[in-house]
Amino acid sequence: MRGGPSVFQEVSGTARASRTAFICGLAMLMWLHFASSIFGGSASIFEFELYFGLLIFVGYMVVDTQEIIEKAHLGDMDYEKHSLTLFTDFVAVFIRILIIMLKNAADKEEKKKKKKKRRN
Repeated sequence: MRGGPSVFQEVSGTARASRTAFICGLAMLMWLHFASSIFGGSASIFEFELYFGLLIFVGYMVVDTQEIIEKAHLGDMDYEKHSLTLFTDFVAVFIRILIIMLKNAADKEEKKKKKKKRRN
């Protein structure tokens, strides 16, 4: 049977590995954005960046929540820091969801205009 500290050490190692994977994903997203701005971006690259960024920041929310719970179990009760960490994750996710919703609304409006134009 395992003791408490070894379980927390394993969870901590998993959290660090997850954090590293998400940082690599974010770095890849930034390089993709940089390359698309230099070589001329397309709508498909923009959508990929948008949805991949959403996935990355949802992952950040999960990893940060896991780290906050782990730190709370170890006695770190810095509520302000933990709430700001989650707030920045929520804002990043909210912005991407808002952009997706606005883009879908604009596409829907454009389809209505094309349909209306064909009728006339």
